[in-house]
Amino acid sequence: MQKWICKILIFIFVIMASSSTAASTSMVLTTADSLYIKKQYTQALDLYKNLFAENKYSPAMLLKMAFIHEGLGHLGESLYYLNLYYISSDDEQALRKMEEVAEKNNLEGYKMDETTSTLAWLQKHYATISIGIASICIFLLALMYYQQSKMKIKPIVTGATLVLLLVLLFIHINFSLKDERGIVAVSPTYLMDGPSAGASVIAIIGEGHQLEITGKRDVWLRVQWKEREVYVKDFLVREIIL
Repeated sequence: MQKWICKILIFIFVIMASSSTAASTSMVLTTADSLYIKKQYTQALDLYKNLFAENKYSPAMLLKMAFIHEGLGHLGESLYYLNLYYISSDDEQALRKMEEVAEKNNLEGYKMDETTSTLAWLQKHYATISIGIASICIFLLALMYYQQSKMKIKPIVTGATLVLLLVLLFIHINFSLKDERGIVAVSPTYLMDGPSAGASVIAIIGEGHQLEITGKRDVWLRVQWKEREVYVKDFLVREIIL
């Protein structure tokens, strides 16, 4: 009996703690939004950053952070949060805004071809697609069992379809998230021909450029720059991921 009472008390404590945390987050967000409305942008940004560091955000908050950084002249940070806003909201206007900013500032990495667009779409809907394919596979597995045990027929077509979907699921899980990108957040940023401070400098670029990340070695990111593989220190690039 005492064990049950303890479990109930622990459960009540967890619920109360969660409610208190949610209320605290809501209060901070309300305060930050109030500061934003009053155009006290830097104070609002500090609160937004704290919430973001705790993985507590909304699309509206990300958009406001992008706007504030744009006003402060932080091109890289503005584009970083605008990218995150697009991922979380699917707002096509964000893409157009990024393309406009990129064209105005001669930034690399923002031209979307069909392959890039497809990979971006797969990334945004990664979990939904995975669950969908897995659910169909489970249904087909159950159907195969029914056809073989109840209907006494060989589930050749069902089995072939299942194998095809399993291969598709494997490809999706292992390759759909390979299009990793980052925004250069510091100016100037040095691009090197190798993962070493003693390597030759390939280019010196400003903030805001978008780079495709193809690998990592210690503190160095391997990235694509104008169809060439180069290296950059990881702390100079903001990886676009939520």
